[in-house]
Amino acid sequence: MNTRSETDLLGPTEVPGDALFGAQTQRAVENFPLCLDGNTPARTIGSFPALVRSLLLIKKAAALTNFELGYLEPAKAQAIQQAADTLLADLPARQFPVHHLHGGGGTSANMNVNEVLANLGEEILGGRRSEYRLLHPNDHVNLHQSTNDVYPTACHMAVISAWPQLNNALLQLAAAFDVSADPQIVHLARTCFQDAVEIRLSDYFSGISAQIRRETARLDESVDRLHTINLGGTICGRALDVPQAYLEKIGPNLSRVSADPAFRQAENLFDAAQNPDELLAVSSGLERLARSLIKIAKDLRILGSGPEAGLNELRLPAVQPGSSIMPGKVNPVMPEFLIQVCFRIMGNHSMCAAGLDHGELDLNVWESSMVFSILESIELLTSCVTVFTAKCIQGLSADLEINRAHADTLIPRLTRLMHQYGYTRVSTVCKEANGSLSQLKLRLRQEFPDSD
Repeated sequence: MNTRSETDLLGPTEVPGDALFGAQTQRAVENFPLCLDGNTPARTIGSFPALVRSLLLIKKAAALTNFELGYLEPAKAQAIQQAADTLLADLPARQFPVHHLHGGGGTSANMNVNEVLANLGEEILGGRRSEYRLLHPNDHVNLHQSTNDVYPTACHMAVISAWPQLNNALLQLAAAFDVSADPQIVHLARTCFQDAVEIRLSDYFSGISAQIRRETARLDESVDRLHTINLGGTICGRALDVPQAYLEKIGPNLSRVSADPAFRQAENLFDAAQNPDELLAVSSGLERLARSLIKIAKDLRILGSGPEAGLNELRLPAVQPGSSIMPGKVNPVMPEFLIQVCFRIMGNHSMCAAGLDHGELDLNVWESSMVFSILESIELLTSCVTVFTAKCIQGLSADLEINRAHADTLIPRLTRLMHQYGYTRVSTVCKEANGSLSQLKLRLRQEFPDSD
């Protein structure tokens, strides 16, 4: 492989000749290998484009701010912004090869982006890759920044940018439940896995829809709080390392380049460096959503059980054969797919929670474990909820006769008698039957001959 030599604090190192990244990125690739046997590599930061795009937007905003304040020559600022725009338009994932769980609190990710922008900008200015003569990754691209403020802000931005797709998928799922049941279909409600009372199937589905919308709204509020950023806080929240004018302009300029006016400076920059609890709040919402979806999917499996010895009240669309040996068997694979994805979301939340638990002193360096857990959860849920809606809920139907028969069984009838004759009288008849179902039905006909 053709290589070139670059030098950093630790000395020279060989970098792939066609790489836009430099020495510090190469060291990270070697220190945090994606795999050791050549099989099934772990994900790189480049496989999470939401994070890389966020880092690029931050660099673009910083270059704009430093230019406006006279800290960066116009040509250099323009080169950084042009390089960022080029990458944003067509993100080359292979140029961001750092393991997503690299050590160092995000330094490798920050420097990966700094080096790529510096090399691309160097070429824009007429120089050669890896010279850093016209544009330097630290002196220019990273001017008035620290990984301590860049990386947490990028983590917030990445989650914000990933959320709308999942939000839309969840609202579509809720809407599918709203229209999937005819209001005229009666249904037997159950409590403690025992028969309860007659309701409409649409009543039951309305509860599901309301729950999904409520969880979505809670998550939306948590994601919106991520618009609080700590750019300008540099090293562990110390704003003394940047000019006051930069501190005041970097937030508005980030809103400008990202077309998101909601970004706002954290009230306490030291707090923002120490405590990524707003990320954990999003993860908590995703876990709560996952547990809610598990309940919904399990209910569908139960209500669709059969075809003869189960409840068989719902007909889930058949999407694939269910057995390699039992002809005609069809399994509820879509609810089961959703349940297993939700198991993964619960595991991701455990990792995310550990990221908050183990923060020490002035800087929490575990944000990679948090943001990538959240981003993966959003990815998984978005794809799974979308296909679950299309291949399960939108094709769902109910067996009218079975639902009607179940809704007209003993407990619903006893409840109707209670409203007519009072709890004590009906309960006395039940007690006289001494646990015998056939005897109870006989006593009911004797005691209430005019009832249904």
